[in-house]
Amino acid sequence: MMTTLQIVLAIVGVVLIAIIVIYNLLQERRFRKEAEKMFSHKREDVMLGESIRGEPGSRRSESQMQLSDDSTPSPKMNQAGEAAIAPLQSMDASRRPDSGSILHSLEPIETGESDAPSVSPGKSASSGMTPEKPLASRPLPQTPTVPAAKPQASPVPAPTPTPVSTPRPALAPYSLPQTDRPEAATAGMFTPSGLDPLTEYIARLKFSAPTTANFGSLLNSLRRVGKPVRAVGRRVDGAWEALSSHPRSALDLVEFGLQYADRSGALSQDQLDMFSRALYEFAAEEGGAVTCPDKPEALDLARDLDLFCMDVDVLIGLNVVSADSRPFTSEAMHGLALESNLSLEADGSFHARDSQSHTLFTLANQGEEPFPRDGRGLTTHGVTLLFDVPRVADGLAVFDRMTQLGFDLANRLEGRLVDDNGRAVSEDSLNRDRSRLVAFYQRMEARGIPAGGERSLRLFV
Repeated sequence: MMTTLQIVLAIVGVVLIAIIVIYNLLQERRFRKEAEKMFSHKREDVMLGESIRGEPGSRRSESQMQLSDDSTPSPKMNQAGEAAIAPLQSMDASRRPDSGSILHSLEPIETGESDAPSVSPGKSASSGMTPEKPLASRPLPQTPTVPAAKPQASPVPAPTPTPVSTPRPALAPYSLPQTDRPEAATAGMFTPSGLDPLTEYIARLKFSAPTTANFGSLLNSLRRVGKPVRAVGRRVDGAWEALSSHPRSALDLVEFGLQYADRSGALSQDQLDMFSRALYEFAAEEGGAVTCPDKPEALDLARDLDLFCMDVDVLIGLNVVSADSRPFTSEAMHGLALESNLSLEADGSFHARDSQSHTLFTLANQGEEPFPRDGRGLTTHGVTLLFDVPRVADGLAVFDRMTQLGFDLANRLEGRLVDDNGRAVSEDSLNRDRSRLVAFYQRMEARGIPAGGERSLRLFV
């Protein structure tokens, strides 16, 4: 049974709870009335210059309202019901080059110069359009160069100009401006440096006076970047020469080309930062000025070029394997290779070369041992013919020559000609491979990187 004390405590607890609930209800009612009173009165909108009646729970943006609740035009509207403020011309911030073309290149950024465009009176800085004429109620502010517009007796609102969308011209490949050397440009002496803006990030180092500075430390730093770098300097007579640690002639300008991609991948942000940092540090020591193109654009170009190179970077391999258990001898292989005008080189494989000593295809041992220089003492169960597609000019003729050699070796050594999957090579399969080669070469030509050309030999290493 409950004692008298327990009963009293229970009653006191119930009373306290009831008091708290009643107090909360009264507070909530009082705050609700104050909120309704606060948001029910008329207030002035500082953006539109008109009174707008606020509605609790309304999500309309005040900056989007043009008329008050009584549908009366606001003071910011002209007689035609149009806004008296001309629309802002938005700047196109997209500068990403077309992913299907590398012909878009970089625009040089002059170090230490302001990028702000110059604006002539009465023209828009972003689009070159003439701004709307002011109304009589909104005269132009007085400035030293632009006089205020005279009030008109009967102001006629000018129509709001409609922005005209014009096609964006393709970015021109980065090149040295001729104005960099006015006397040479005037005399017709200016010549490009020979660096390739389609495959290289080109930075310039200009000196106030011709110099014979020691470039050894700079060249060593650039070799550690991890991508091929070419450097050329311009003499005072306007001719260019390859940059060496100790130039023989005084140079007034040096250009550095950092390759966008090679077979190890695309140029990275870290490599680009390391490259530009080395140039700026050297310029600070030697008193030169560095100009570097836009880095984000360069990285986009590098990734795009690397993806293209990955698609066309193909090796074609044919294998001549021995039949049954009779291996090939190095003596027989040596004689057949020499008959086909192949030469054994330092890497232990036979090379077919063109008139400029470029490798067309190779004949290598499938085993780990290279072919011996004297052609004796080696036996093997297979040899491989390899054709590096993007590095070979006139690739279809070279492909035909390599496949014909494969058939000859298989016949004379009593072996079999198979592909990398061990399937027998036939005329039909070779015709299919030949068609694929035609497509590869067409893509490379369209890209401006023909197979076996100077660009291909630099990119595919």
